[in-house]
Amino acid sequence: MTAPSKASRLPHSRLLPIAASHAFGLLCGVAGVKLTSTLLPPADMGRLGVFLSFAPLGMWVVHIGLIKFITRHWAGATDQAALRRTRTAAFFRLLPWLAGATAAAALSFGLANWPANFALLFTTAALLSWSALAQAELQAAQLHWRDFAVSATASLSRSFLPAGLYWFTDGASWSLFAGLALHGLAAAVAGQLALRPARSTSDSNTAPALENAYAGPLFVVLSLNGWVMSGLQRWVTAAFFGAEKAGYVTLASNLATLVPAILGTIFLQYFQPGFFAATLTSDADRHALARRIDRAAFTHGACAIGALLALRFIAPFLVGPIIGESYRAALGYLLPTGCAMLALVTGWFYHSLLLAGRREAACSYVELTAAAVILLGSVAAAAVNRTCWETWCMVTPLLPWLINRPLARRYFFMMAAAPAPAPAR
Repeated sequence: MTAPSKASRLPHSRLLPIAASHAFGLLCGVAGVKLTSTLLPPADMGRLGVFLSFAPLGMWVVHIGLIKFITRHWAGATDQAALRRTRTAAFFRLLPWLAGATAAAALSFGLANWPANFALLFTTAALLSWSALAQAELQAAQLHWRDFAVSATASLSRSFLPAGLYWFTDGASWSLFAGLALHGLAAAVAGQLALRPARSTSDSNTAPALENAYAGPLFVVLSLNGWVMSGLQRWVTAAFFGAEKAGYVTLASNLATLVPAILGTIFLQYFQPGFFAATLTSDADRHALARRIDRAAFTHGACAIGALLALRFIAPFLVGPIIGESYRAALGYLLPTGCAMLALVTGWFYHSLLLAGRREAACSYVELTAAAVILLGSVAAAAVNRTCWETWCMVTPLLPWLINRPLARRYFFMMAAAPAPAPAR
C-alpha cells in the first residue's frame, strides 16, 4: 500500500472528509427518521428498532477486539498483507460466536419465523463487521476520502433501503429485515472496493498472530461496559423518577449525546493515527505523547461544553419545528445528559493512550473503575432527588480527569520499568 501523499496529510485535507462523513450521516439520519415515521406503523417501527439494536453485535461485541487490533497496528505494520491475512482468518474464526449471539437475539421475534430472522440478522451483523474492519484500515492509513465514500454508502443504505423495500413490497413482513441485510451488503462491498492492496515486505506466507489482549474477552467486556454506561442515565431515571421523566430524558439524550459523541469521533479519527504512530523509545517520547492526548482531550471537552451550551440556548426555538410541544419539559435535561455523555467520551482519549503504549490489559482497570464511580454516584444521587441527580450529571465530566487520566498515565509510564514486547510483524 502506498503512503498517502503530502497533500493528503495536510490538516485541512484530513479534517474535511472526517467532518463530512458525520455531517452526511446526520443528514441521512434525519431524512430516514422522517421517511420511516411516515411509512411505518408503530408496531413495525418497533420491530425495526429491535433488529437495529442487535445488528451491531458483530462490530460492537464479537469482532471488537479484532477491529481494535487493526486500528492499533495497521499503520505501523511492515507487512500489511500478512496483517490482512490475520484479520481475515480471525474474522471467519469468530463467526460461530456471532452465529450463537444472533441465534439467541432472533428469538426476540418469536419462533414462527426464527430461521429467516436468524439468517437475516446473522448476515447483516457479519457484513457490518466486515465493513467496520475495512473502515478501521482506511482510517488508520488516513485514507479519509475513501472512508467517507464507505460511510456515505452506509448512511444512505441504512436510512433508505429498509423503508424503501417496505414501501415497494406493500409492507411485507420480511422487507425491513431484508432491507437492513442489503444495507450491510452495500457497506461491506463499498468497504472492500475502497481498500488498496496491502503492502508486503516479506515473502513469508506466515501471518502474524492476533495478540491475546485483542483475541480474548477484554474488549468484549469493555464494549459491554460502554453500552451500559451509554444507557445508564435513562435507566436510572426510569427506576427513580418514572416513565414520564424517562421519556423526557430519552428525547434529551437523543439530541444532547450526539454533541460530545460526534465531536469525540471526529477528534479521534483525526488524531489517533498520529498517537499510534508515535515512537516511544524514551521517557521524553512518552511524556510528549501523554501531553498530546491531554491537549486533544481538553480541547474536545471545551468544544463539547460550548456546543452543549449553544444547543441549550437554541433548544426553545426547536420546539414545534423539530421537538413536539409535549416534550418541552425535556429541554431541562439537555445539559445533564450531554455532560454525562461527555464524561464517557473523554475516557476514549485515555483508552487510546493505553493502546498507543501497548498497555491494553490496563484498559479494564481504568474504565471499569470509572464506570463503577459513575454508576454508584448516579444511583446515590437519584436516590436523594432529581435535582441532586441533575447536579451529579453536570459534574461527571470532571471524573475522567480525576480517574481515567491518572490511572491511564500510571500504567502508560510503567513502560519505562518494563518495556512491552514489540508488535507482531
